[in-house]
Amino acid sequence: LITTVIFSLGIFVGSAITTSKVNDLLSLEKEARLQLEGIELEEKLTGEAPCSDPAALTSNLNDLGVKLAYLESQYKKDDPRIIELKKPYTVLEVKHYLRLKDLTEKCGNDYHLILFFYSNKPDLIKQSEDQGFVLDYMQKKLTNDKVKVYSIDVDIDTSLVRTLKRVYNVTSIPSIVVDGNLYAGFYGKDEMEKILNVKSK
Repeated sequence: LITTVIFSLGIFVGSAITTSKVNDLLSLEKEARLQLEGIELEEKLTGEAPCSDPAALTSNLNDLGVKLAYLESQYKKDDPRIIELKKPYTVLEVKHYLRLKDLTEKCGNDYHLILFFYSNKPDLIKQSEDQGFVLDYMQKKLTNDKVKVYSIDVDIDTSLVRTLKRVYNVTSIPSIVVDGNLYAGFYGKDEMEKILNVKSK
């Protein structure tokens, strides 16, 4: 009986933690969505895109990514709850990507924008995770916050993800798109430094 009670309590606590984390994610997603809508309205009112980095939005997206990664580490990567949370997150990522792409093209901001297409399927997850580690390393190495990585889980297979794959001609996983240029397959640290024109220390 005691064992049963402890087990049931563990399930309850685990469920409560999951619900709390999911609610945190939903709150951050809502805030990020409102920030994006505000930027879009400002652009319509003034007739021009603001040339300042949307720092608060960037911070919220980073927090969302961290929380999603935590939930993925606690549950199966193909857990339906995780997949559903990734869908609106991916929309926000792409909107943020397009915003910074505009800043780079119209305002001369010197960002390196990277779309990282990955999969959690058994035959693809190892290379995908290895590529993720390399990209994380590059972001940390370039501490001026000029490397922006947008992780796109191709397994969620939404219309938006399919369109991204078609636009950038992504046919293999992992693949990365750096500043509009496709690099299919795995790229190590040395190769990424050359792509980003980073001097080795």
